[in-house]
Amino acid sequence: MGNCFSSGDPSALSELVNRRTTTTEEQLTKEKIVQGLQAVADTLKKARQPPITIVAVGGAVNTVLLKTRASTGDVDFFYRTKTKHDDVSKIIIAADNARTKLRLGEQWLNNHTAVFIEEGTIKSLYDEAIQQNEVVFSAPGTLTVYAAPWRYALAAKLDRLAKPGARPYDINDAVDYLSKLIAKRGTAVKRSELEQWAKEFKFTVPTKQLIDQLADEYKKKTHKDGIVSG
Repeated sequence: MGNCFSSGDPSALSELVNRRTTTTEEQLTKEKIVQGLQAVADTLKKARQPPITIVAVGGAVNTVLLKTRASTGDVDFFYRTKTKHDDVSKIIIAADNARTKLRLGEQWLNNHTAVFIEEGTIKSLYDEAIQQNEVVFSAPGTLTVYAAPWRYALAAKLDRLAKPGARPYDINDAVDYLSKLIAKRGTAVKRSELEQWAKEFKFTVPTKQLIDQLADEYKKKTHKDGIVSG
């Protein structure tokens, strides 16, 4: 159903960007996402598929794990490689079965986000997500969905905020990701780290103004300093 992107082909990237800016997404609640992922897991189990682990990025993490949004447009995920892999193909087929059964949108579960991650980076991010151990969904022995590393999620959100088309909830998402990151590591984030992560993931390096905005919004919410000099 066109849900699987497994290469860095510029034409595929252009097609994806154009589609995402012109397509109205059907909103998925936490309950609908969990139902869909459970249906995927049931299909994999019926096929006696060995356990598969994927990593979720974006709104699905906010909706299901953080509970900071009532719904999201789709469930973006990536696997440990960008190259075509049987596990990803099986996930996509199972997702299409769930789509039919639950009347979900055609792109409700997709790995389009992999297009934006370099092959040399995706495996390390995948491993980091597993180590972080923030579980979005789990069907023991069949399917596990982890949240993307908080530092990656934060860098990606700042990248969106730096470009035209940022959405009203983006700054709130950034604050939520920063909060989780600080809670996980126990220390505030340095400005230089935000710049370093943007470079590592090939995102737009955040301006001082944007970092200041994030710092201010975090302090308003927590009454603490989440971003420090250095």
